[in-house]
Amino acid sequence: MANFAGWAIFVSAYVFHSCLGYGPDAGLWDSEPLQCVNKEFMQGYPRVKGPKSKRGFRNIVIFESRDEVGGKSSSRLYRNVWVDLGTIGLTEIYDKTVDLLERFNAGFEVRPDLSRVTWLNRNEYRPTIEIIPVPIERIQQASQRYTVLHQCFFGTYDSELMPRPSPEILRKIRGTIGDFLQRYNLTDLQPIFFAAITLNGYGFLNETSAIYGLTYVTPLVVQSFFRPERGAYRLYGGWQNLCREIARRSDVDIRFNVNIKRINRKNGVQIVYSKKHSGQTYADDFDFLILTPAMNSLFNVVDFNQHELSIFSHLRNSFALKSIVNSIIPGRRSISPLDTYLYDFENVEYSVYRSINPHQVENNITGVDYQLGLRENVDPDGNKYETSVYIQIGKSNPWKPDVDAHIQRTLFKHLRDFNKANPEVVGQVKWGYYFPNFPPEAVTGGALWDILDMQGHYNTWYIGSSVCFESIESVFEYNYLILKSFV
Repeated sequence: MANFAGWAIFVSAYVFHSCLGYGPDAGLWDSEPLQCVNKEFMQGYPRVKGPKSKRGFRNIVIFESRDEVGGKSSSRLYRNVWVDLGTIGLTEIYDKTVDLLERFNAGFEVRPDLSRVTWLNRNEYRPTIEIIPVPIERIQQASQRYTVLHQCFFGTYDSELMPRPSPEILRKIRGTIGDFLQRYNLTDLQPIFFAAITLNGYGFLNETSAIYGLTYVTPLVVQSFFRPERGAYRLYGGWQNLCREIARRSDVDIRFNVNIKRINRKNGVQIVYSKKHSGQTYADDFDFLILTPAMNSLFNVVDFNQHELSIFSHLRNSFALKSIVNSIIPGRRSISPLDTYLYDFENVEYSVYRSINPHQVENNITGVDYQLGLRENVDPDGNKYETSVYIQIGKSNPWKPDVDAHIQRTLFKHLRDFNKANPEVVGQVKWGYYFPNFPPEAVTGGALWDILDMQGHYNTWYIGSSVCFESIESVFEYNYLILKSFV
């Protein structure tokens, strides 16, 4: 086993975060004739270069900007309930995530998700399943067509990112998710893509690149919407505890509260950093670097070359904010502790569009018991409060004073609208690079596969949600692909 100086992982958001023969059909493929994948072009995944030591890794250092591991898998124990402020749920396709949960189980429990309600306005709500504007039969028919189309374009593959499609297939998946659904007469699937993409904070269908939708909303995901008992699940025990348990059992050096000042890669890898609350500067040398933050957040830190900049300079991102709010029970409630508010979602930036009452979700309290606060969380001193998490997303920088003021006004207006008495924000997390993503022209130009081809070439692996989809499973899947393709 070769000796080497070390393997540095720079972490500000630490995450462990058949071609079917099918002829053209005039009623289905009016705008774009169906063309199945070019098997000669699709040759699988490139071999990935990595640390010279091959798999005998030693002296692994993780630089963490915060005082704890977890990144977007951020959890807080509050009033004896784990409150998740980043990663929330999982679905039946999260096989890599489930593998880690089983391997590093620290008392986690996975349960089916509860039914949600959607507020049509400030006074009227319905079960979310009842407001879908498309009959279920049409959604099922469209899902079958989508399955055929997806397999014809990409074949079968078992990774998060499909092998690089041919230029002709890339042309056929150009534009946004909305463009794609319209082009192939699949608009009946809009409710599913809206739920999977938009309501998870990943962008509107008319702006998010089609390839992100095709990568994340696979035929299996679409089919899971017809099997509620196997669709969505929740992890009880706090998502961050999975990262904490992995860190506890791993033989790595984790350095907390680190402020990375500069990363130079001319001769090996040199990381110049300081410890927060300290003026002393350090410089450590390594053989290899793994970058996990949003790449467009590193332009003033990493000595990216022109090849890297030509790709990563196209990245864009949204922001997200989650607030833990205490108020006097119960205020005005629906019959579910999982609420979605769509009436201001598209026209008011940072409108409250989702809320979660963690205690009621954890204890499966719904219906009248929830609505009237009959089974409320009680503190040891006998006090009863509603503790809910309110979620807001936007494109403006939430750290700017005027934007932050708008966010807080919007949040408290929502609380007043629902008669929340004496509301108090007891915790608030802002995610600066919640959904790093490429615009349609960059993705259909091959950016995601260009990064895969570039892995390891500059003593660097690029991982995290800059190079795949944002979900925790997508990140795990991509990391697994890197290791599987490692020369």
